[in-house]
Amino acid sequence: MKIRTKLCVAIVFSLVVALPVAEARAQAMTVTPTSPLIAVGETQQFTARGNLTPVHVSASGAHSCALLPDGTLSCWGYNEFGQLGNGTTVDTSTAVAVAGITGAIAVSAGHHHTCALLGDGTVRCWGANQFGQLGDGTATTDTTPVPVAVGGITTAVAVTTGAYHACALLADGTVRCWGYNEFGQLGNGATASSSTPVTVAGLAAPTVVTAGAYHTCALLADGAIRCWGRNDYGQLGDGNTPDSPSPVGVSGLDPAAAVTAGGFHTCALLPDRSVRCWGQNIFGQLGDGSSITFLVSAEVLGLTPLYSSTIPPGSHSRTPVKVSGIGTATAVTAGGFHTCASLSDGSTKCWGENDYGQLGDGRNSNSSTPVGVTGLDPSAAVSAGAWHTCALLPDRSVRCWGRNFAGQLGNGTVSNSSTPVAVTGSGPATWASDQPAVATIDRATGLATGVGRGSTTITATANGASGSTALTVANAVTLAVVREGAGTGTVSSTNCPGISCGTDCSENYPSGKVVTLGAAADAGSTFEGWTGGGCSGTAACTVTVTSSATIVARFGTATEPSP
Repeated sequence: MKIRTKLCVAIVFSLVVALPVAEARAQAMTVTPTSPLIAVGETQQFTARGNLTPVHVSASGAHSCALLPDGTLSCWGYNEFGQLGNGTTVDTSTAVAVAGITGAIAVSAGHHHTCALLGDGTVRCWGANQFGQLGDGTATTDTTPVPVAVGGITTAVAVTTGAYHACALLADGTVRCWGYNEFGQLGNGATASSSTPVTVAGLAAPTVVTAGAYHTCALLADGAIRCWGRNDYGQLGDGNTPDSPSPVGVSGLDPAAAVTAGGFHTCALLPDRSVRCWGQNIFGQLGDGSSITFLVSAEVLGLTPLYSSTIPPGSHSRTPVKVSGIGTATAVTAGGFHTCASLSDGSTKCWGENDYGQLGDGRNSNSSTPVGVTGLDPSAAVSAGAWHTCALLPDRSVRCWGRNFAGQLGNGTVSNSSTPVAVTGSGPATWASDQPAVATIDRATGLATGVGRGSTTITATANGASGSTALTVANAVTLAVVREGAGTGTVSSTNCPGISCGTDCSENYPSGKVVTLGAAADAGSTFEGWTGGGCSGTAACTVTVTSSATIVARFGTATEPSP
């Protein structure tokens, strides 16, 4: 029997509400170098590690994931099925690293599973696998809390996850899907689930693929949209309600620039920057001012800057309608029962269900027209999940809002929020010195400058995460090297600043600095030893510089062996 209600969602909720969330702890950052010593007037560059500076964020059922610049991934939130990928099944309200993933270029969070596209064209998935949605040839109720390879995928250029299925767009323009298929969401003309990828039939030059809960859509090179799978709310956009196991065209839609599939609805961004949506509209997620189910696309009010309309609420429309004062849309994302759009002025508007504050307007009332997200800096990208939403900001910090029972907002709590909250540890580090009379530090770059003798604590913070180290500043003293003797050679230090004598035979160091010198004789010469600074013999000279000192390195001429 086909599932036609939200019963599966209710069952999932009843199972997870009693599960514990990992106790929130202050996220640790590491500051390097550790406890350096510098001289008055000298600078020291500090580096922070452990803060998140994502290039992409993906929100889903009850967890969120971020792609980091180094190709690694971090996730947070609900983890009963191992969908966070950290080797456990414990929920966490702060970000944890996905195990064993390097070289990732994209991530997509599904309902209870997650998939990542790697730079070599392969795909890794982890989490729930009861329908084979991990794509590794198995289908098991056991959790898979670490990534596994999707079979037969080696040339993927994009990946997308639905409720219990996933799809990849390949370099040759084919689309392959795997996992749950009761409604035909795999697009291969059948309704049998598959634990290995199957090819979607009848797509001509797809450029984008997007998976909804139980349906999938593709944007073609000519701007047309094709959808397949579940269609009881008209989410395929073909004017009908029967499910379709193969792609069907969206009716009455102008060429589109982008498409996004949500829980039971679908939205498209048009070249004129208007947005159209179709499918379920119980919560007003189509954004046209009504809240009934439409079978064909309806123009989203408030996102079309050029036209006005007298179309009454409850009617669908394939013509633009205008809300005064709203800028043009640059991106659209469909969640479970709500939708959000980024506008050209950097603002974000959302509409639809708002029981948990997922619209971000500070309220919990549904809205069938777009409302502004409160207190959000201009966003770089927005991702709508089932009941929460996340935004990546230009400074690469992340804000999330909405439902938070499992920590999916990532702020160290399990409290819902109707306004954006910062994901702990996200964004660039901000630097501080607790003793500015000893050393100052640039808040943005982490470059410290010694001011006076003493010690200070250097601290880096990033939205609730922090790390620190000590910095000692001492008076500068001079260490000089003199070369003597009939031979020649060079003296160098392993420290920074370095002596290279040669040409640089003295350096200033902070009092108390340990400096190690080494000597190398030129051809035809020998190194005969050190004098001064407590050094002797021919081994490396290690000296603690507490006052200005001179070290003598003596070189002699090599003795020709007797014939």
